[in-house]
Amino acid sequence: MIKILMLNSMITPMMNHPISMGTMLMTQTILISVNLSMNKMNSWFSYILFLTIIGGMMVMFMYMASIASNEKFKQTPKIMIIIVIWLIMMIIMKDKPMEILEKTYSNKNLLTEMEFIKTTSKFFNLYKMDLTIIMMMILLLTMISVTNISNTFEGPFKKKPYV
Repeated sequence: MIKILMLNSMITPMMNHPISMGTMLMTQTILISVNLSMNKMNSWFSYILFLTIIGGMMVMFMYMASIASNEKFKQTPKIMIIIVIWLIMMIIMKDKPMEILEKTYSNKNLLTEMEFIKTTSKFFNLYKMDLTIIMMMILLLTMISVTNISNTFEGPFKKKPYV
């Protein structure tokens, strides 16, 4: 899994189309959230990460689809060269040191149940409850002000003349 993450990280800067960049970001997010849920005892953080990125990607996809609706993908030879070099390197390295490293970290449970309860109680305890309530109020007021400021008839999307 780490090898696929490394390959995606090498290919992402060479993408020149917004939808292909979004696809690479989606695959990175899925792989990272799967990796997080496999290494931790509970996977709520990976769910939150995945849902947050999916929500942002849906908005970005709508915006990019309205701007670059009929653009074709241009396939660059740099990406194919990187993939071929990466595959050759993976064939040559038969010792698989990354998989050994992956197995040792996946077998370890970094947080036991008691440690998890201790870490979550540090976030939400009686002394910090005021800070949590203030943060929720600020977020609520920000959401209300943004929805009042934005006009539904003058949206952020590019207007297309229908001919």
